[in-house]
Amino acid sequence: MIRPKSSRLTVAVLVATAILIAAGGAAIGSNMGFKLNKPLVLIPTGPTSSKGDNWTSLPFNNPYGTVAGLCSQTGLVSTGALTAPKAQVLFINATTGVSTPVTCGSPAGTTALPTDGRGVRIRQPNVTGALTSIIIVGSHNPTLGVTVPKSGTGSIGDFWFSVPYHTTAVSFNDLCLSSGFTSTGPLTAPKTQIVRINASTGASVPATCGTTTAANTPLVLGEAVRVREPNGPKTFIPAHF
Repeated sequence: MIRPKSSRLTVAVLVATAILIAAGGAAIGSNMGFKLNKPLVLIPTGPTSSKGDNWTSLPFNNPYGTVAGLCSQTGLVSTGALTAPKAQVLFINATTGVSTPVTCGSPAGTTALPTDGRGVRIRQPNVTGALTSIIIVGSHNPTLGVTVPKSGTGSIGDFWFSVPYHTTAVSFNDLCLSSGFTSTGPLTAPKTQIVRINASTGASVPATCGTTTAANTPLVLGEAVRVREPNGPKTFIPAHF
């Protein structure tokens, strides 16, 4: 009998503590319901770059529908004086590179959230009453195929992948291998790059598939990661427990 690696068992334990079975006591399966307490780093009051950029995985099935739904159901800052800072939700169209920023509480809140496996960036202002964590709920769609387009100039090809909360991938390289991203070939040949943003510092954490760095860089539960695939489009069904 093949025994699972200890690292994968650790992730399984972490996932088990982060989920709430939708049916209440039902067996864990691909249609499990998730309830994750997602930490948020607030936007600093001074000038900053990516500090406070909380790139967030959304369950493939979720109850939010629109940006307004996400804002109101999770308690992101949506009200106050017209000039008062409010939370912002942003996502990127990887095919065109165009970003869609929406301020919570604005008329644009009716904008639909992505349903193709993309995550969103949440920026929560540092104001009185702002939550430093939110509860995200939903379930997985085990049949959804995720397509990462070919990377190009600028933000074209920036696919911010919503890593499933019960993924079998522990490291960046696990994600590369399980998803079929470009990991091998001549040393000079372009390979897939995965990046996470450390919301606390604003620093990007990049790694190229097939490298030791990718193997040693862990995924963070609840975080979306940016995938750039030079040989796209690549379509895959995310591996999960």
